[in-house]
Amino acid sequence: MMQTLPDSLHQLLRARTQVAHEHLNQHPLLVGLTQPDYPLRSYWLVLSALYHFYRAFEALIESASDRLKSGFDYAPRRKHGWLRQDLVDSFHIDPDDAFWRPRRKFLPIRIEDQAELVGALYSIEGASLGGQVISRHIQAGRLGVSAEHGGRFFHGYGEQTTPRWNEYLQFAEASCPDAAQREKASNAALAVFAEIEAALDDYSARADKNPRPRT
Repeated sequence: MMQTLPDSLHQLLRARTQVAHEHLNQHPLLVGLTQPDYPLRSYWLVLSALYHFYRAFEALIESASDRLKSGFDYAPRRKHGWLRQDLVDSFHIDPDDAFWRPRRKFLPIRIEDQAELVGALYSIEGASLGGQVISRHIQAGRLGVSAEHGGRFFHGYGEQTTPRWNEYLQFAEASCPDAAQREKASNAALAVFAEIEAALDDYSARADKNPRPRT
C-alpha cells in the first residue's frame, strides 16, 4: 500500500518531528512546567539552558540568512535577549557566571541552503506557539512569573504570535517546493530538537546543586 505524503510542508514537518517533540516535552526539566508546584530553581535552569542555546543558535540563523540572502527578517524575532531579561532583571541571575554557563559546546547545526534554514527555524518558531500555552500556566502558578517579570521569553510575540507564525509558514512553503528540499528541512528541524534536548541535559545534571541567584 502506497503511503500518502502530507500535502503541505507544515504537515510534513509536524509529522516528522512529532516523536522528537513529544520526547522533548517529557524532559526532566520540562515535565511539570505548567503545574502549580513546579520548582523555581528548575525554571532558572531551563531559562539558562535556553539562553545559551538561543544565543549561539540565533547567531547561526542570522549569519546563514544573510549569506543565503533568504529575505527572511529574523531580527524582530530574536529571543535570547528576552531570556537574559528574565534571568538578570527578574531573578538577578547572570547566565555568564560559572554555575550558569554550559559545560558542553554548542554543536553547530548545518545551514547550507534555504531548505535547512526553513527546518532550523521551524523548531524555534513552533516553540513560540507552545510558549503561549506555557505562559498562561506559569502566570497562573506559584512561580511569581508574569510577562513583565521572569516570563518574557514564554510570552514571546504575544498578540503577534499567529501573524508571525503565518509569515514563517509562507516563507517555508515558498522555499521548499520539492521533495528533496522538504527532506532537508525535516532533517534540520530534527537536528534542532536534538540540540535543545542536549542543552537541557547539560543543565538537568545540576538540578540537585541548589542554584541560587545573586542577592
